[in-house]
Amino acid sequence: MEMNKRQVYKCKTCQKETNAPLGTEREKKMLCKDCFGKRKDKRKNQLNGLTGSEWAKKSISVKEYPDVRSEKQRIHGASFPKSLAKEHIEIYTKQGDVVLDPFLGVGTTVDACLELGRNSVGIELNQEFITLAQEDLTELDKLSAKIFHGDSRNLTKFVDEESIDFILTSPPYANLLQNINGAFAHKWREHSDLDPITNARPYSKNESDIGNMSYNESLLSIRKVMEECFIVQKFETYAVWVVKDFRSLKESVPYVNFHGDVIRAAEDVGYYLWDIRIYDQTKFRPLVVLGYPSRNYYMNIGHSYILVFKKTNKLPKR
Repeated sequence: MEMNKRQVYKCKTCQKETNAPLGTEREKKMLCKDCFGKRKDKRKNQLNGLTGSEWAKKSISVKEYPDVRSEKQRIHGASFPKSLAKEHIEIYTKQGDVVLDPFLGVGTTVDACLELGRNSVGIELNQEFITLAQEDLTELDKLSAKIFHGDSRNLTKFVDEESIDFILTSPPYANLLQNINGAFAHKWREHSDLDPITNARPYSKNESDIGNMSYNESLLSIRKVMEECFIVQKFETYAVWVVKDFRSLKESVPYVNFHGDVIRAAEDVGYYLWDIRIYDQTKFRPLVVLGYPSRNYYMNIGHSYILVFKKTNKLPKR
């Protein structure tokens, strides 16, 4: 029907009753204002398989990942959640891309890749962890999941140059697990009803394990791993390192700026720091009384850093 030279109709897309001036394109297509304004984005997504709205929703810079740890993750003690792995794989890759984890652990990255249709490569020094990682590998069909027993400082022995589309990893924490025991966290337990935390056990006794090195030695090794990663990674791709700062009071260091040192190592080998996301673990880590009742007041470190680096020779213009 006509109403002051306007046509009243139901929108073909959302079925909402609406009207439009006669003879207009919107009236001819029988769309409401909202649906008429939604243009299909014909631009090619060069990075991933996300829609524009999905792209925006995943860009939050502070985030929780409330997974329930699997049994093999409990054995490892320091694995990042599978949901964290899946989200970043979805952001920085397309289906069929190849994802590398140079510190594979028990295989969280590989598991996430298999669920998302990505190929994966993992390097792990600890044979016990490799066995656990391989337990969940089923028939791969068209996907590839390669797990190598070795040292990532020699990564190019296992992986071809410029063959990797994305890197996702979390490095061992130097001698943190040996030197920072529960005594500090539990010292003033009698003054608090709060629950103590349980520290992860050392990964291995292997001298080549970064987790058994001094802090400075571990940084040199991490830099070497990053050099190798840079070689095997394609240009215009990303690398995500999940790290956490800590305290080393046995060595009289109240705060170890681990994430800052990892950033410097990455930049030294050619990466650009692209983004930092805060992995908020506050809800999942019991508070402990640190320093009470002395004059040394310490915050509970309830977050990790998700450091995003890019291998690029095409920096954005200002």
